[in-house]
Amino acid sequence: MSSIAIIGQGYMGNTHASAWASAGLAKDIKYICTPRPKEGSVAAAVNAKYISDLDTVLKDSEIKYVSVCTPTPSHKEIALALLSAGKHVLLEKPIALNVKDAEEIYEASKKSSGSLMIAQVVRFFLGYQELHKVAESGELGTVLSVHARRFSPKPTWATWLGEESQSGGMLVDFSIHDFDQLNWYLGEPVEVFTVQSSPTGPAEVTIKYKKGGVGQVHSFMNASNGVPFTSTIDLLGTQGMAHYEFSAVSATEESSTGNNAGVNSWHVFSSKGNTVNQIATDDPYGRQIKYFYDQASTGGKYDQTPTPSALWALKVSLAAKQSLKEGRPISI
Repeated sequence: MSSIAIIGQGYMGNTHASAWASAGLAKDIKYICTPRPKEGSVAAAVNAKYISDLDTVLKDSEIKYVSVCTPTPSHKEIALALLSAGKHVLLEKPIALNVKDAEEIYEASKKSSGSLMIAQVVRFFLGYQELHKVAESGELGTVLSVHARRFSPKPTWATWLGEESQSGGMLVDFSIHDFDQLNWYLGEPVEVFTVQSSPTGPAEVTIKYKKGGVGQVHSFMNASNGVPFTSTIDLLGTQGMAHYEFSAVSATEESSTGNNAGVNSWHVFSSKGNTVNQIATDDPYGRQIKYFYDQASTGGKYDQTPTPSALWALKVSLAAKQSLKEGRPISI
């Protein structure tokens, strides 16, 4: 029998549990492991036992799949223990708060009889996936530049996100999704420069790439309460352009991950014509969990979300923070 454990019982722990449920595996969630267990705090984990001791998860041979949904400073210790025990680990982004820890986790995954996937969930949003397919098809020609935007009111569902020592701050925990997207299209980043209007204001990050491309990421995590969670991405190629936009119905980030989109559409403009495509429903977290489970259970390699891509996204995030602090471009 193969069972599931979720480490963490907060917002992301609940999100992962719901995703496991959407994959038809809610009854297989055996443990919710957290320092201060609260019975029933993860509604979708209908059969789970709430425990505080990670050793129980490590020693239970039935546990094959583990979602790690804890504050980032705990990732290294938990991931190394799970990988050493041969578990298949779905680790929430960012992989770590520094490159040394991230590389240590990655190296441990290579030696483990289990496996590691970093939960870069934006790669599983239908709109982002469709734009990537268009770019891969060659319809846009060579992608020259990518511009991404991500706005949100200040998160209220996890207080630790507001503590830079715990989350890494906006450029690490929030913008990392968009840095990952830019790297996906443009390749290896070589230089990063950041400007910000004020310590809590919007930030604009410009990234230069080895092959000559350029990208920009515009982030704001302190919008007024009336502003809905919004993300967009624009691709400009030698033969066309493409655009994806998502905005939630309300200002709560919770509604940004389900089917409650106010806007959810992608557009392509090329020599083949202009198309506008609406996305009626989406379940990116469910799609991510199913991909992880399918790959882990069959010995797959997580080609859609390779760990080196998470390392590169972290390197850009940290360079963006350093650039902002020092007021100069940072070479990677």
